[in-house]
Amino acid sequence: MADLNPAQIFDLLNRPGPLWLVGANLAGANLSGANLSNANLSETNMVGARLSDANLYRADLSVAELGGATLSWANLREARLAWAQLVRADLSDADLRKGDLAWANLEFANLTGANLRGANLSAADFSGANLYGANLSLCNLSGVDLRDTIMIGANLTEAQLREAQLINMSGANLSGANLNKVSLGGASMQGVNLSGASLLSANLREANLREANLIGANLYEANLSDSDLRAADLSMANLSGIYLSGANLEGAILTHTNLSRANLSGCNLRGAQLNGCNLREASLADADLTGADLSGADLSECDLSGVIGMVR
Repeated sequence: MADLNPAQIFDLLNRPGPLWLVGANLAGANLSGANLSNANLSETNMVGARLSDANLYRADLSVAELGGATLSWANLREARLAWAQLVRADLSDADLRKGDLAWANLEFANLTGANLRGANLSAADFSGANLYGANLSLCNLSGVDLRDTIMIGANLTEAQLREAQLINMSGANLSGANLNKVSLGGASMQGVNLSGASLLSANLREANLREANLIGANLYEANLSDSDLRAADLSMANLSGIYLSGANLEGAILTHTNLSRANLSGCNLRGAQLNGCNLREASLADADLTGADLSGADLSECDLSGVIGMVR
């Protein structure tokens, strides 16, 4: 479709919808507040376009070029954005519920306060994006790239992150995030900031959490079996009822951590700081505690059968 001038755009917007604008050049166009519900905008060039408060309900924006576009407060509910280019786009407070953003490029995009509940975000690239306070509950995040993403206060309740070998959350900031019941088995999360986060009953089996910040996090009854938590800081965290069987916690900081009823059987706790922690009714069967600091720890009714390296 040929380039459209402002007069032609105005004329189109005043025609009965839904609009068909496949491949149109709308770069830099001012479409703020426009009604584009159910419009076909696939492969459209909207680089730098202004779409704040626009109604794009169920619009087709697949493979569209939206780099640097302003979509703040836009209604993108159930919109199709698969393979769309949204690098550095402003999607703050946008409604993206149940949208399809599979394989979309959202590098360095601003999604603060955006509502993505139930959206398909599989294989999308969010590296460097700002998801502060965003709602990602019930999202499909399989294969997503979240490197260096800001996710402070984000809600990932019951989000699905399957195909874990493709998930990269290294260095992401998820402090205070809600990840209750999230599935993150095998995810790469080295150095991630999960301080104060809620991970009730989360699945983090075989995840790489080396050097992660989990200070004050709530991991009640979570599954971290066979995970890598070397040098991670879990001080003052709630790990009551957690499943850590076979996990590597060498050099981890667990000062004043609640590990009551935790399963730490077969864990590597060499050089770990367990001073002042609560290990009541926990299982340390066959765990390696060589060089671990257990000063002031509560070990009442703790299973210590087969423990290695513990000074009694």
